[in-house]
Amino acid sequence: MNQQFQLDLATLDKNLTNIILPQLHAALTVNGHVTGDLVMMNFYDPFQNICPNSVPITETVNAHLAADVSNYGTIVDVFSAFGGPKTPNPHICTYTWMCTIFKDIHATNTGYSVIAATFEQGTGY
Repeated sequence: MNQQFQLDLATLDKNLTNIILPQLHAALTVNGHVTGDLVMMNFYDPFQNICPNSVPITETVNAHLAADVSNYGTIVDVFSAFGGPKTPNPHICTYTWMCTIFKDIHATNTGYSVIAATFEQGTGY
């Protein structure tokens, strides 16, 4: 992976571990007690069917996200719920708008249901 990607990944790690996650954790802390759960999701790869080389990049970012959140909360594995690294991934067309005229990376209602179920399973709520 190129040098700019590595720099951007280091910036992501720094921002999450030094600013964002500590502030969220502090917001959940009242009188020295954590009053809620910090739950973060990893990324699915909407481009993996049209660009299979994007999968290792997504997996690298997801590994960093998991490591970054580990001291503050938990991560739920949306990447696996969306089909993981397999290409072609049969879920991309059902869970996102990538195979429609919109070519949109966002989840469909079905995809959002999968994301919600992944949060539910990952947290036990």
